[in-house]
Amino acid sequence: MQFLGHVITTDGIKPDPNLTSAIAQFNESKNIKAVQAFPGLTGYYRRFIQNYAKIAEPLLKLLRSNNSPSSRSRLPWNEDCTAAFQTLKQRLMSQPIMHTPNFSYPFILELDACEYGIGCILTQEYEKKKYAIAYASRTLSSAERNYSAVEREALAIVWATKHFRQYLEGGSVIVRSDCKALEWLKTARDPAGHLARWSMKLPPYNIVIQHRPGTSNPNGDFMSRYSLQTNTTTAQELNSLESGINMLEGTNLLDNIRSAQRKDARLLRIIQSLSSQLPGPFNAKHSPYIVINTLLYKIRHFNSYTDQRLLGSKYLLVIRQTLQMTILRWAHDHPTDGHAGRLQTLCRLASRVYWPSMRKDVFKYIQSCLSCQQFKHSNAPTANPMQLHTISQPWHTIGIDIMGAFPPTARQKRFLLVIVDYFTRWVEL
Repeated sequence: MQFLGHVITTDGIKPDPNLTSAIAQFNESKNIKAVQAFPGLTGYYRRFIQNYAKIAEPLLKLLRSNNSPSSRSRLPWNEDCTAAFQTLKQRLMSQPIMHTPNFSYPFILELDACEYGIGCILTQEYEKKKYAIAYASRTLSSAERNYSAVEREALAIVWATKHFRQYLEGGSVIVRSDCKALEWLKTARDPAGHLARWSMKLPPYNIVIQHRPGTSNPNGDFMSRYSLQTNTTTAQELNSLESGINMLEGTNLLDNIRSAQRKDARLLRIIQSLSSQLPGPFNAKHSPYIVINTLLYKIRHFNSYTDQRLLGSKYLLVIRQTLQMTILRWAHDHPTDGHAGRLQTLCRLASRVYWPSMRKDVFKYIQSCLSCQQFKHSNAPTANPMQLHTISQPWHTIGIDIMGAFPPTARQKRFLLVIVDYFTRWVEL
């Protein structure tokens, strides 16, 4: 049975040959767009390729070293890139099979953490055989790299159980690691900080921790040290025109946008400047634009928080003011959008299109949306209704307040103390 690019058989799950054949026909290309597309294409099947991050590292390093926004720029391709390119193609063409889980037996998580990454392999053992279910790994953020060994191991088990929770919830889980500190995480009486929060996430799982030295746990140890970069999976998205116009697919909005861009004097001047390929302010680094398929896009750069190196770019379709309301209605009122909230609608638009006052326009539009006002439940806190008190005699209950400021009296008094009897409504000043 074919399902979402996979073939499900009695032996297990494998990549769809119809899609992997396209990878086999993929030729080496040294421009940015093609190099970005290949890891994105093979990365979809990285759960089938052990050591995927190590194999793909030359290609990823090549992309990280590039600072040019142009999709046609040439990259310094070398022998390591060729080897990585061919190895990934061969691994996928060998039709790797990941076994389907057998919920009659416990799952085994083999995990490890090092200074810069965490990794895990989900397996099962029965009938004297070991079956690999899936591989997973990720790099640590700059803050996480400051964690101690105990904290990194604790993070590894919390992340791995969350990543594979659809397999692990409701059954036994054996966790194998080379750090005995994980045994302490489950039994600690007074954990603090990160460990306290993480320890609260483990009770839903029936976990049995088995300590294994790193030499006896080569799978998890390797996966943590050669993990997939967290930004790699989005490399294709950062430069993908398809993600920029996906929202508009199947409509004539693109033609309307193309026509509207040429009716706007400022946008037309930018398009003409870029089309002439002459140096000008519109392709400068501080405000980059690009024309593709006669449509004007704004280039949005993504930089690393740690060293400000360029991680990638994304093309955002420039929208003229006359079409902004149409795009807003499409992003908020369309049946597939469900009248999403302000931030969700803003994120949906900001990842695809651009105009200067988008945030203000989105918030104003949703605030005036009639359907949202009529049918959405308000999350604003409401005051409890005041309780009525039964008063049976004068001076049983009084109200006191201060009035002022008034013009000063002869004694320089400016405020009044007001006392009201709730029964007789008598006022004393």
